[in-house]
Order: sequence, then C-alpha cells, then structure tokens
Amino acid sequence: MNNKVSIATTPLVYQTFRYISNKVWNALAEYVDNSIASFQAHQDLLQKVNPNHKVRVDINIDVEADCIQICDNAFGIDAFNFNRAFELANIPLDASGLNEFGMGMKVSSIWLSNLWTVETSAFGESVKRRVEFDLEKVIQDEMLDLDVIEEPEIADTHYTIVTLHKLSQNKPGKRQLASIKKHIASIYTKFIRDGLLELYVNGELMEHQPLKILKAPYYKTPNAEPIEWFRPIEYTFENSYYRYSVKGFIAILETQSTSTDNGFLLFRRGRAIDSSGDEKYRPTVLSGEVGSPRYKRIFGELELEGFEVSFNKGTFLQDEDFDMFIQLLREEIASNKEFDIFGQAQHYTKPIALPTKKTIASKFGSAFGSININTTSESSNQTSNAHSSSASTVSENNHAPVPSVEELTTNIITDSTPLYDSEIPMTVDGYSFTIRLRAVNGESSQGLYSLDVDPENSDHFISTLNLKNPFFDTFANLLSKDDGIVPLVKVVQTMVSTEIMLGKQGQHSAAQYFRSKFNSYFGQF
Repeated sequence: MNNKVSIATTPLVYQTFRYISNKVWNALAEYVDNSIASFQAHQDLLQKVNPNHKVRVDINIDVEADCIQICDNAFGIDAFNFNRAFELANIPLDASGLNEFGMGMKVSSIWLSNLWTVETSAFGESVKRRVEFDLEKVIQDEMLDLDVIEEPEIADTHYTIVTLHKLSQNKPGKRQLASIKKHIASIYTKFIRDGLLELYVNGELMEHQPLKILKAPYYKTPNAEPIEWFRPIEYTFENSYYRYSVKGFIAILETQSTSTDNGFLLFRRGRAIDSSGDEKYRPTVLSGEVGSPRYKRIFGELELEGFEVSFNKGTFLQDEDFDMFIQLLREEIASNKEFDIFGQAQHYTKPIALPTKKTIASKFGSAFGSININTTSESSNQTSNAHSSSASTVSENNHAPVPSVEELTTNIITDSTPLYDSEIPMTVDGYSFTIRLRAVNGESSQGLYSLDVDPENSDHFISTLNLKNPFFDTFANLLSKDDGIVPLVKVVQTMVSTEIMLGKQGQHSAAQYFRSKFNSYFGQF
C-alpha cells in the first residue's frame, strides 16, 4: 500500500543543511536522542510487557560501503507521529524530551548523506512503513511529499532503522571511528550509567568507566587523614527575569590528565552538550590555567537548567548569562574554605613510590661524594684574613667551639630506616672532615636536610636528607634522571659545608638559624 508523507518546505532549504557547522558525533547523536525520547514516552507500556526492557541503539558505520545505519528497539514511529517525523520543525506535542525541535533526523541525514531511508514499526500496529529521501531528486523535482510503502508486520514488533547511502563530504573517515566512539559514549554517559541505554558502535558496546577520585590529605596538612576530594553541587541563581540552576559534582582526579578525563561534562536533560570526549568544558574560572596541575586534575558533571541550546544541540546559547553563571558557581565552590578543592588540585603532589625514592637517594649519595667544592687561593686568603681572630682560636683549641647536639637538633628530620647511608670525606678551605650522609623518608612537615655533629668526634658530621619533602614528589621525574639530581646536590653540599665552616669559626648560631629558615621554606613555594 502506498501513501504520501509531507516534507513541505522549499526544497532548496535542504541544501543549506549540508553546510551547517556540525560534528559527526553530534549528527549521529540526533538519532540516539530520537530513540531515547521514543522509549521514554512509552516506557511504562514497553516495560509492562517486558520489565527488563531498555532501549538499544546500534550505529554501524561502513566507510568502504559508503553507508551508515542506525537501528533501535524503541517504540517506533506510529501513524499519529509519522507525518511530524518528516516535516521540518514540526515540534512534538511533548517537547520536554531530547527530540524537542523536530529537526534532528532530517538535518543529520541530509548533512551526512544524499540518500536515506527510514523503516519503522510501532508497537501495537501490525504494519511497517518505509520512506526514501533522495536529496537530488527532491531538489530537482521540487518535491513536497514522499511515497510511503506499507507492509504487514507483527503487532508487538517495535523498531526504527535509518540507513544513510551516498554519504556526503561530511562522512566520517576510518581514522575518526575511535573518536566517534569516545564522543558518543561520553554524550550519553548518564543514560549508559543508569542502565537505560545500550549503545553499540560497529558492534562495540559503549560503556561508562568511572573515573578514580583522589583520596589524600589536604596538601597543607599532609599527615592528616585522607579525604575523598568530591563535592556535590546544587546551586540556583534567579532574579525577576530568569532562573538558572545546576546539579552535579566537582572532584579531583587521582591521576592527572591533560586532555581526556579532566574537565566537565555539561548536561541538559541528561545529554551532554558541547563537552564530550576530549573536548570537555574547561573554563579558566573552574579548571585554572591550561597546563597547570589544577587544569589536569579538576573534573566533574554539571546538569544545567534554564539555558537553551542550538537546534542541533551543538552548544549552549545565552553566552553572557552562561559565563556569568559559571563565575557565580565558581565563587560558590570557593566559598567553602574548609574544603579547598581548587587549592588541593593546584598544590597537591602525589607521593612518589619508595623504589623511586631509593633510586633518588642512591644518585644523591653518589653525586655528593663525587662533586668537590673548590675555592681559589685568593678567596682562601681573604677568608683567612677576614677571620684571623677566629683562626687563632682554632689554632689554640684545635677546633672552634662546636654546638651541642641539643642546639643542632632543631628541625632534625624524624629518624627512620635509611634509604642511603654512607660516610664521605670532604675538604673545604683546607679543613678536612667526614660527613655521614643519610637519606630517610621522614616527615613532610620538616625540611630538606639536617646537620648534626658526632659528640665523640668534632670532625665527623651527620647530614640527613629528607625524601618526604614535597620537593621530591614534585620533581621526581627530573631527579630520577642521570644528571637530574646534580643541581640539588650542589645546593645541599654548599649549605652543609657553609654551616660546618661557620660553626668552626664560632658562628654556628647564625648558621643554624639560616638552616632552620631554609628548611621551613624549602618545597613550600
């Protein structure tokens, strides 16, 4: 049986759809939107027949055959809605769902192909209908309606199959398939996670992979109990003109991400808008500067209400209001001083593994023993002249007064099993002494290094390097490299040697004070 279905509009209008700004995954998402909307509108009926029924959508892209097919098991397009499905901007009676504009299937099909067909059977109707849309023929013959071919079908069958042939210049290439899967899965994160949608692309089930949230102490109190860095969001802003609201969450990633997991998914009616895959929403006010630790760690989901979207759901509208609302949301999040999520994302550094620390300790010790501190004879003479009185004291007493253990233990690193322990002979300005160099995994609240003197031998010193200092976590990759540790070794070696020489000249109090301040600041900036 042949009937007609209206496509009433100026045929040349269809040509303009080919050139709208769009992306393949957004075009394909329109078909999924229709499937979900069809299922949701009849969910009670379909699940009354089958309590376990969920909507399934299969997207099959065959680049070599120049064909894309989208199949679903939703309610189907019934006789009442059939005309609406093919007329442009024929908005459904209930426009609160995902197919709110009455444009999606038509625009996407023309954007992607020159010839497309729709075959559908609605639940409870013992008929299937098939329509073919040939763009070239529609334009050439200025067609205002299309033939509908009807055939018998089992009454409880329900499906819709859209097949795109003669693909346009907008068709996806083979290299795009991975991106399409990533984006299409991201767009429908909520529906997949909630178990309402089974979505397949070229036979592969799209799944939701929960991201791991950081569980760690606040960076300013590293010895405190770990916190899960997740904060629910529910915020509304309204005045006499408009009302905007958002629900969702903001969190910190366990592992930094540069372009995939970081950023926000922005949802409207459960579907992500302009924020899928590796193109998530990353505004500076929420995510920080591009490339910063905060940018690589902050992520979340925001379900927005009150904002409109473009007809192809490619972007939110009301740009100025949208930006203002996000700024207000940022202020709301930042107002919770007890849960400093932005500060934690920017400053927290994940502790490095013990094997890496052992490697760093070994490299540090080797470099410490091989780097010599050299002074010119001129500087030695100047030092000797400048401290002649101290030198005479040294000559008379064999060595200058050495500070007691109690005096030198301010900010001493908490002892633990050494990751490195070796004695290193050194000579500075003619003074020979021995340093027992140790490296421990101490307390992060303490400094970079300590210096103590052996009470039984004033020419024997103990210096302990604190590998728990945040500096090592921040620069672990650099310090683990062959020469990466050398600059730090030179700094510590110079600091230790300077303090020893000042102490030998009776100025140990000043040296100790300087070390104390240095330790309190190091690694905190």
